[in-house]
Amino acid sequence: MSSKRPRDRRVRRTRRLLQQALLELLDEEPLSKLTISQIAARADVSRQAFYLHFNSKAELLLSHVDDVFDEVRAAALPSPNRHVGVQELLATTFREWAAHSDSLALALQIEDKDHVIERIRLHISDLMQAFDRYGREDTSALPTHEYREYVADFLAGGVYMLLRSWSRDGLTVPAAQMAELVYSFLPVRHQTAQPGHSQAASPVGRPRR
Repeated sequence: MSSKRPRDRRVRRTRRLLQQALLELLDEEPLSKLTISQIAARADVSRQAFYLHFNSKAELLLSHVDDVFDEVRAAALPSPNRHVGVQELLATTFREWAAHSDSLALALQIEDKDHVIERIRLHISDLMQAFDRYGREDTSALPTHEYREYVADFLAGGVYMLLRSWSRDGLTVPAAQMAELVYSFLPVRHQTAQPGHSQAASPVGRPRR
């Protein structure tokens, strides 16, 4: 048996221990007050081991955020066997973010918000590409592929601010209403639904808070 697989398992185990240690410590004090030594000690690894895997505590937290975003994408992405509408996709995404509200709040503690916005941007870009192929609505009103990256950049900043406000307010607005609000901003046209799929609902106005 190759020696690579055990090393991979050890890497995954160490990263998981460090993530778990960080999350436990974040229940006690904010990220800004934590030290690498505290995290390493809680994970029962050396500082050297920490730096073999991460450059900073923010990068460690971002690794957890990446895992959460992977789960959100997996739940929301359309596929050849799962054609969805824009509003359905948005509803699933907000529902997943609500289910991971603790992790969302932690991500918003990261001082360099550009790191978090870049994660959101990648998430949006993935959704846009998948929806181009498997979505039910016509997105031809959106810019051509040449300019889609600019659109993803624009949306990422807005989504970050939206999630920050939503989290700050305790997620009091239901995920479905948040999805309706965002959907009302998007230029989409409805196509004839594919067999076995209903049309997405029409856009609605901003929900009252």
